[in-house]
Amino acid sequence: MRRRSGGDEARVRARATIAFLVIAGAGAGACEGKKEAASAAEAGASAEAGTTAPRPTTTTTTTTTADAGPACKIMASEGGPVATADATAWLDVAAKASFTVRTLESGRELRFEGPGRVRACGDDVALVADGSAVGLPGSGEAPGAEQWVATACGVARWASGVHRFAGGRDACKLQSSLGATHIYVPDDVTADEVAVDGGAPLPAPAPAAPSDAGTTPTWRRIDAKTAFRLQGRGALDTPAAVKNALVACERAAQAVAAAALKMSSHDAGGGSLGELAAESVASRGLARAACAVAAVRVALAGSKPADQTRLEAANSRWRSGARDR
Repeated sequence: MRRRSGGDEARVRARATIAFLVIAGAGAGACEGKKEAASAAEAGASAEAGTTAPRPTTTTTTTTTADAGPACKIMASEGGPVATADATAWLDVAAKASFTVRTLESGRELRFEGPGRVRACGDDVALVADGSAVGLPGSGEAPGAEQWVATACGVARWASGVHRFAGGRDACKLQSSLGATHIYVPDDVTADEVAVDGGAPLPAPAPAAPSDAGTTPTWRRIDAKTAFRLQGRGALDTPAAVKNALVACERAAQAVAAAALKMSSHDAGGGSLGELAAESVASRGLARAACAVAAVRVALAGSKPADQTRLEAANSRWRSGARDR
C-alpha cells in the first residue's frame, strides 16, 4: 500500500472540511427554507382570512313610497309658499293664494288654494285641513295612478278628470266636473248631494244612509258632474272626533293584519287565493283612507303627542301588515 504524503493528507482534510461546510450549509438552508415556507403559509392564511372574514356593513336608510309617500315638490306658486318650502310639512296658504305640486314619479299635479292649511307631499295622500285641493286633467294621468286627497270629513281618490275637494273643521265639499271619483265617508260624517252651483240639496236620488257607529265605511263612486257636501255630526277637531278617527284607523289596520295572516297561512275560508288577495288590497285601501282622515283631525286638534303616537303606530301596522302576537 502506498503511504500518503503530508500533502495528500492535507488535501483530504481540506476536501472533508469543504464537504462538511456544504452539508451544514444545505441543512441550514433547508431549515431556513422551512421557516420561510412557514412564514409564507402563515401570511397566506392571514390573507385568506382577511378576504373571507365578514366585512363591516354600512347601513343605508332607504325611503320608500310606502313609508314616506311619493316625492313631490312645489312647481308654481301665486302668493303661496315659495318653491324651496318644505312641502312635506304643514303649510299655510293665504287667502287668494295658491300653489301647485308635482309628484316626481308620475308627473301628476295638484293645486292647493287658500285660505287654508295643507300637507301636500308628506305621504301618499295629500292632507287638507282647510282650503281646497284641485285636480286638473292631463297631469300625470295613467292607468292605476290615482290621486288621493283627505280632509277631516273623508277621502276622495280619482284617476282622471277635474275635481275640487275643500276641507274644513266641521264640513267639506267635493265637486267633480269631469271624470269619476270615489269617496270614503267616516261613520260620523254624512254626505248629501247638492247642486253643482252650491244651491240647496237635490231632492233625489236620496243618499245612502250613514253607517252605524262601529261599522266599516266603504267607498262610494261618483260619476259625471256632481257635488257633495260632507257634514260632521259636530266639529271634527274635538277630542271625541279625533278619538273616533283614531279608533277607525286602528281597526282598519287590524283588518289589514288579519288579511295578511290569511294570505300567509293560505286560510281562504272557502275562498280562493285570488279572493284573499282582493280582500287584502281592499283592506289596505280602507286603512289608508281611515288613517288619512285621522291624520287631518289630529293636526286640526293640535297634534297632541299621544294622538300622534297612536296614529304612527296604526300607520306602521297597516303598511307592514304586522299582527300583534
